Amino acid sequence: MSSYYYFAATLPSLQAGASAPPLSHAEFLERSSRFLSGKDMAVLEGARLFIPEDGSFPTAAGSSPLLARYYRWELSLRNELARLRAGRLQKPVERHVKPGDPEWDGIKVAQAAMQADDPLQGELLIERERWSFVESLAVNRFFDLEYLVSYALMLQALERRARFAVQRGQEGYETVYRSVLETADYRDESGESI
Repeated sequence: MSSYYYFAATLPSLQAGASAPPLSHAEFLERSSRFLSGKDMAVLEGARLFIPEDGSFPTAAGSSPLLARYYRWELSLRNELARLRAGRLQKPVERHVKPGDPEWDGIKVAQAAMQADDPLQGELLIERERWSFVESLAVNRFFDLEYLVSYALMLQALERRARFAVQRGQEGYETVYRSVLETADYRDESGESI
């Protein structure tokens, strides 16, 4: 595996609690293209925070053990969230659960997120746990492609969290709630419309 000592040393550090990333993911990829081999660059470009809707792992996972392990965690997280939401709504879950081996760490995070006081707190919990998981996968990885893959994932996580806006979320919730109330057909106990 190639080592990228100089390039990795020039990257700004990433902090889990940062309000915004120190550079964009696009800028990171642009910088990376100057230093990485074509094969390694393809892996880095394929390192995405989320797996596709069909549950298949991107091809980059075949060249990065770290990415393959992360995708197993992400798939378990998404599958468990689907199971828990379906159970709560008493709906069938089969079409939402993708094939794959369960990963306890992902399942545990989904269960904790569903117990959060509100959806934002649940998402923030998922983001904190995602960060910790990627960080644990990157332990003792210095200056190699796996380190850069973990950096790409954490950078995307910071970008995602920076897009969370409490006020915008509350406004969206109120809009949806008003729409539901306006279209609801209310009946009193006698069966008459109100």
